[in-house]
Amino acid sequence: MAKKSNRPKARPTPKSTTSAAAPIESAVESPPAEAVAPRTPRAPKLSRSQAASERLEDEYGYITGDLRRVFILAAAMFALLIALNVAFSLLG
Repeated sequence: MAKKSNRPKARPTPKSTTSAAAPIESAVESPPAEAVAPRTPRAPKLSRSQAASERLEDEYGYITGDLRRVFILAAAMFALLIALNVAFSLLG
C-alpha cells in the first residue's frame, strides 16, 4: 500500500502543436550565454525533528553557558569540602 501524501496532484502539461517536419532547433531557441543567471543553491530540506532541534538551539543557546558556570561552581564547592575535611581531620 502506498504512503499517503499531502502534495497536490501534478497538473498535466499542455500538448504542443508543432509539426513533426519542423526541425527541433527552430522550435526551441536557447538564450545567449550572458543572459543566463547562475542558479542560487537551495537550502537543504530538514526533517521536522531537525528543524525543531535547530529552533531549540536558537531559543535556549544561553543555557549552555549557565550550565557550565553551575558545574564549575559545584566542582569548586566540592573541592572546598574535601580541603576542609582534610584540614579539620589534621587539627582534630
